[in-house]
Amino acid sequence: MIRQITITNFRSVNKQSFYAEEITTFVGKNDAGKSNILRALNLFFNNHTDSQEPFSFSSDFNINARVYKQRAKEIMVELVLKLPQSYRKEGYPDTVYWKKVWRENGLHRVSEVQQYCVLNKGRVTKKQDFPPRSKIPNLLSNINFMYVPAIKDKDFFKELQGQLYDVIAATTEQGLRGSATSFEAEIKSHVTELLTEIDKTFSGDNEIRMPQNLRNIFEALEFNSDNIPLGRRGDGVKIRHIPMMLSFIGAKHQNSGKRLAIKPLIWGFEEPENNVEFATCFELNKQFIAAVRKHTQVFITTHSPAIYSLNNSSDLPSNIKTRTYYVSKKFNENNVPETKIDATDEEELHGNIGFLQLLSPIIEKQRDEWLKRNEEYESIATDLLKQLEDDRKPRLFLEGRSDKTVIFRLLQFFNLSENVFIDVPNEDNNCANAAVDRGVAFNLIQKHKTNKVKGLVLLDADTAGNKAKGKFNERVSGVKAVSCELLKPRKLIIDLKRKGYNVSADLESLFSFEIWKLAFDEGWLVEVENESEKLTDTKLKELINNNQLVHEYKSDLTEEELMYVDYRFDNKGKQKVSNYIKDMQDQQIIDSGLERLFTPIIQTIEKII
Repeated sequence: MIRQITITNFRSVNKQSFYAEEITTFVGKNDAGKSNILRALNLFFNNHTDSQEPFSFSSDFNINARVYKQRAKEIMVELVLKLPQSYRKEGYPDTVYWKKVWRENGLHRVSEVQQYCVLNKGRVTKKQDFPPRSKIPNLLSNINFMYVPAIKDKDFFKELQGQLYDVIAATTEQGLRGSATSFEAEIKSHVTELLTEIDKTFSGDNEIRMPQNLRNIFEALEFNSDNIPLGRRGDGVKIRHIPMMLSFIGAKHQNSGKRLAIKPLIWGFEEPENNVEFATCFELNKQFIAAVRKHTQVFITTHSPAIYSLNNSSDLPSNIKTRTYYVSKKFNENNVPETKIDATDEEELHGNIGFLQLLSPIIEKQRDEWLKRNEEYESIATDLLKQLEDDRKPRLFLEGRSDKTVIFRLLQFFNLSENVFIDVPNEDNNCANAAVDRGVAFNLIQKHKTNKVKGLVLLDADTAGNKAKGKFNERVSGVKAVSCELLKPRKLIIDLKRKGYNVSADLESLFSFEIWKLAFDEGWLVEVENESEKLTDTKLKELINNNQLVHEYKSDLTEEELMYVDYRFDNKGKQKVSNYIKDMQDQQIIDSGLERLFTPIIQTIEKII
């Protein structure tokens, strides 16, 4: 692992020396010179500066470097590396010094130095040569530095796939050649007639053969996901492929050809946030951490707080060390701008990068929203406290008034309506989150009371209900007076969902087919006109891939199943059907199937009574 880097006279860097850890991040504004650090490392290990761009002394030498008459102009990169445990010897330091120099004619091999050293407060001391037949030079020559440029275009991915071929060919060449031979034979079988005609015309023995090196073919391969090529995916998806591909190449490189216990892997990753949405950056951070866990050292340049927050990530194991530097352009004593690399922390970075200026209005907006929600919560708490003074029955929190109408009538049928108080949000805010807010508040106002009144938040088993229940569980823990449950879908709805139909497991889905038919006849239902909305995204993709139309897929549904798939209750319809159920006689409730279908819900409610 690299422990210290010193760069001299390379591009905008006059002379800078800094420590490195498992993850080292360089943060700075555009044109500060961040990328020159990684390009210096790429030059050191691969003799390239930018991706696949050869070294050019005239372009890469620092134009403001101090030049001496009797000394050649030169670029110098010095590394101090910590040896793996298996390469350490008693009586010798566990760090080595490695220097490379470039002059106008390119790499000056005579000036290259590899020695043991001691690193003492940034100073390289006590250098000494390796003993005869040391394996350390071989270890150093096998370090695999992989550079990822800021612009990750089509050519970059083409080269990356070429590297995949190189490393696979090095480990399984015979297997690849065997596959190519089979492919070659298949092609020949289809062009035999053409080859025979060519033989007659040119009096020769012509044949079609695969190239010896299959790299160009490998570069043209496509990574497909759900039949969509990687090249047509969004930048965020493509960029998240890079760490996985680099790790794969590194792992294959570790197992390739030459007998060597360790082949160190180092990444130089420029601006991973480019063209990537903010949230995806945190997923990239997890990939960097996963790579470091597998003994990869990572150098990153960035100006995104989502990336440099990696150093304080909760996913970061305690045994992985990180360093962060702020890279800036400063004027030296001769009033010449040069790149400076200074140790920093996250709070300083926010100010330097301008993130605080960006964040301030967002924080202000969040503060206003929080104050508004706090006022709403206090209003809810006051309302619930007043209710509690007047009525100490167990509380049932529902999403809306139509739900209350239906549940109250069923409780009457089961002779339980006097044993529970049904609470619903006001008409302007009847939803799963509002019901949860009231349930949480009811739990909180009783936190220090001995005799707590029980409560139940009962939600639709749809997407909104599931999310709201998750929020409830986050906000209510330990000993609680209030619980939260989802309506249990009937078997018909479960079966339809399993088949990929986008049916809602709400209160109305528990109504019998008889009531749905009545609602249809009365005009209380709205039709789902867009056929694609009737299926989940996964099922829709499956049908598209199988060239199957939605109405063809629906052809085996019963009349009852079609009703639940093709129609929904809107708010007006919910109010109409709930009023109809409110006026039903007990025998009608039995005959319509409501008694049977709602028994599980009533049993759930009975737990708080």
